[in-house]
Amino acid sequence: MVGQSHRFVLRLPSALRDRIAEAAALYRRSMNSEIVARLEHSLSGVPKHRTESGIEPPFFRQLETTFRRDLSDDEDRLVRLFRRLSNRQRRALFDLLT
Repeated sequence: MVGQSHRFVLRLPSALRDRIAEAAALYRRSMNSEIVARLEHSLSGVPKHRTESGIEPPFFRQLETTFRRDLSDDEDRLVRLFRRLSNRQRRALFDLLT
C-alpha cells in the first residue's frame, strides 16, 4: 500500500468475518492484509458490466438516469467510465485532453 494508512472500524457479519479469516489463512496473511488486497483488486480499473451490477446499491440505475436525462448515450457512458477511474487516472486523462 502506498502512502499513509488510516485506522477504520468496520462491522462485519460473523459469517463474512469467518470467510475472510479462512482466506487470510490460506494466503498466509493477516485479515487486514486480506481485506486490503481484495479491496484494491476490487476497486482497480473499470469493472465489467456484470460485476458492476452486482455491487450497485438498489435503485442506482434509476437515480442515475433521472439525474442525467439530458446526456446522450455516449456522454452517459463517459460519465460512468470517468467515475470508475482512480484520481491518478483522472489527472492523466485531464492532462491528455488539455
